[in-house]
Amino acid sequence: MFVLMHVIHLLTVILWIGGLAFVTIIILPMAISTKDSLQKVLTFQRVEHRFASLARIFNVITGASGFVMLYQTGWHRLLFTRGAVPLTFMTMVWVFWFVMLWGLEPLVIKKMLEKMIKGEEKMDIDAVFIKLNRMHWFMVAISLAAAAAGALTAHGSLLF
Repeated sequence: MFVLMHVIHLLTVILWIGGLAFVTIIILPMAISTKDSLQKVLTFQRVEHRFASLARIFNVITGASGFVMLYQTGWHRLLFTRGAVPLTFMTMVWVFWFVMLWGLEPLVIKKMLEKMIKGEEKMDIDAVFIKLNRMHWFMVAISLAAAAAGALTAHGSLLF
């Protein structure tokens, strides 16, 4: 069962973080370079909306398989201890993503779209995309660091 969970965990992490990297490295720069603000938003929104649904599914599968592995090995008792920094870091990154994908992102996007539709505030779309780009690079960095922590843990370097 552990091997199956590990394979599922790895595959969903690869799809999830690979998709994030694709959006960050390819899609965002392409959208940013688009001159027309409406086209910029529509291009990004089409890709991001489609990927967000997949990312939520990958997030749940990654979390479920990760927690199953934690309990199968008994490592859940080590969380938040000095000896399990990589495990704790991976778990905290997963929690961060869960909150982003299932809570903050849908609320923030919905609120932003409502304001745009009502015309309540004029948005500097270029500034929004620059912030979005920075945030995506941060998320790629912490996600890759969590993947590295997972590799360290899986290959016997549980103790830091």
